[in-house]
Amino acid sequence: MEITGPFLDRTKKRNKQPACWFLRFSTPKLNPDGTAVLQGAGKTVRQRHRPYYESKAKAAADIPSIREQHEQTGSGQFLFDRQAAADYESARKMVGGVPLIEVAKFWRLHHPDKPKRKLAELFQAFLADVKVRHGEGRHWSDLKSRGGIFITAGFGGRYAETVTRQEVLAYVKELPAAAPRTKRNHKTVICEFFNWLVQEVHEIAANPAAGIKKRMLPKETKKEIEFLPLDYVTRYLRAAERYAPELVAHEVVQLVAGVRADDEMAEFEVGFVFPQTKEVVIPASVAKTEKREVIDGLEENFWGWWSAYAPKEGRLRPKNYGPRWDRVRVLAALADQTKADELARLPIKHLLRLPEAKAALRQWPWNARRRTFCTYHVAKHQSAAKTALIMRHRGSAYTLHNSYRGLGVTQEKGDEYFGIMPAPVASPILPSIVPRGIVRLQRGDPAATG
Repeated sequence: MEITGPFLDRTKKRNKQPACWFLRFSTPKLNPDGTAVLQGAGKTVRQRHRPYYESKAKAAADIPSIREQHEQTGSGQFLFDRQAAADYESARKMVGGVPLIEVAKFWRLHHPDKPKRKLAELFQAFLADVKVRHGEGRHWSDLKSRGGIFITAGFGGRYAETVTRQEVLAYVKELPAAAPRTKRNHKTVICEFFNWLVQEVHEIAANPAAGIKKRMLPKETKKEIEFLPLDYVTRYLRAAERYAPELVAHEVVQLVAGVRADDEMAEFEVGFVFPQTKEVVIPASVAKTEKREVIDGLEENFWGWWSAYAPKEGRLRPKNYGPRWDRVRVLAALADQTKADELARLPIKHLLRLPEAKAALRQWPWNARRRTFCTYHVAKHQSAAKTALIMRHRGSAYTLHNSYRGLGVTQEKGDEYFGIMPAPVASPILPSIVPRGIVRLQRGDPAATG
């Protein structure tokens, strides 16, 4: 940049004006958006400047300041007059030591040129994609539940780039009333969501949750495997026969054949069971492994139960399975048969509101039926490999001992477990039906008009 002068303006001096010394220099002429004005040949249009000063000394002293302003504000593409320099200095003071380029990036992130989706909207797109690929199974439900908690915890209104590893780690560690294993499960869901943002939609370049290791989370204490006691299993099956025979086949397939509850029973059909060849075939579309699997070598009492309670066709799981299953578990927990029969006549929703109902449901172990099958089957046959084959772990005895087999069951109890046979009830006790709508009005129920 060339600056000439100082020069004396003799006309102004004769007129006794106070500022009669001046400098000469030129800068690129700018458009309103800050870009340089170009001529037809692409040459930058120059704009001449002639600042005036009260003395020759002051004019000469300002030359370094003008050059410094030009260097700070860049080349001729940007305005670099005194006002621009003042704005620059004010901005630097406001942001402290943060480089202005980082400030500009942050501003652009929150004021994008094009519409940009926040995490709440992206999470809904993620769930929709998982649903298309895998359906609304247990995996999808876990993603929706745990990921939804993350979104509603204050992250939904943010952009993906703004979430840091430290924030995700702090969120997971501070989850209220969550066991260490549960916290790790939450972290896994968050990690899967951000992986999708990186790999599938290219929303961000790196996953902020990917670097969170197990050692960085609360230590997990291995719990003893819980299963159903033998006397309760007997009471539970008898309760199903007495109060809900339509559930018996569904429960026996899990308690006596070890089929997975969460991943396979929702779509388990009568046609999967072949009494002629003594086999149960889980098709690839239903099996957790997504491969066709065959179960054979089942105990004789399974075929006795199946012969007595299997429906003719269709799925084993009846409509409104959840409340019906809760009802049977509550009634099975009652040692007093008379009281159980009395409560069995209540409408299901009324029964489940009772304190004893809530207590009974809390005592039901996680994955109870498959763990119970494993525990008693290993006890009876004294062979984890045989049990692993039926459970489709392909001989992985370690998996059984680590995740499914409970302790303290003798071989005699195993024999007794697989000796439980059906005892059908002539007249099952069903819950009373609460009349609704016009029927309720016709019966004169005062609650219907209130």
